[in-house]
Amino acid sequence: MDTKRDAGNPFVGVTANIDENKLDAQNIYSSYIGAVYHARLTPFVLPVPDISLRDSYAEIAKGMVSRLDGLLLTGGDDVDASLYGEENFPFNGCFTEERDLFEMALCREAVAQKKPVLGICRGIQLLNVSMGGTLFQDIAKQNPGKTLLMHAQKSPSYSAVHEAIVAPGSQVARALSAAPGDRIRVNSFHHQAVKDAAPGFTVSARATDGIIEAIEPIGRDAHPFTVGVQWHPERMWRHHEHAANLFAAFAEACGS
Repeated sequence: MDTKRDAGNPFVGVTANIDENKLDAQNIYSSYIGAVYHARLTPFVLPVPDISLRDSYAEIAKGMVSRLDGLLLTGGDDVDASLYGEENFPFNGCFTEERDLFEMALCREAVAQKKPVLGICRGIQLLNVSMGGTLFQDIAKQNPGKTLLMHAQKSPSYSAVHEAIVAPGSQVARALSAAPGDRIRVNSFHHQAVKDAAPGFTVSARATDGIIEAIEPIGRDAHPFTVGVQWHPERMWRHHEHAANLFAAFAEACGS
């Protein structure tokens, strides 16, 4: 029986968060699930295996991804700087080895199998590191003297607090249904960000202060919809059309 065909909607793997205050629990925000269902996708939460299985992560990820139509990399804690060749500075936040390593395995396998990938907030960072890029461990600490926008808002999570300039003709522009050179307004909940885009990736959106807001592959053997965004469209789609458009484009790429 072809379960994916029988189920109707494409199956999308959604990564789980490990709560830094309760390390024996994994969770996922309902906003991701709501956005996925609204886009006519069927979500499957992908729990992180115990660290004792780290040598099997690649094999486990390969089996999971082979059964999925797409992968959604969710937000959460920071990323271990050692994964992009740096020591962890005091201003890096909490990270968990098992989540970092397992999600990197999932991401690399999805790219290898040419499955659509959407990375959100931590997800863009994890996508970039998985493919060989680097991060700012803290954008304020590592950009001294630079006037930065509000990247850690106190407003309601669906509220847009700053602009992002979208590259004309990019996959992200098409997904957002943005006109060439359009500026969209986005929400913002992060202190880390992409520093150097991974080889084979290009920057497809920036905040007006220069912080990278979206990346996608160019000239790389990956699915055409392999997109990372720094904002949280799953919290915005009910109020901002471009956020709903992004999930609709992801769903279309997954076969919806």
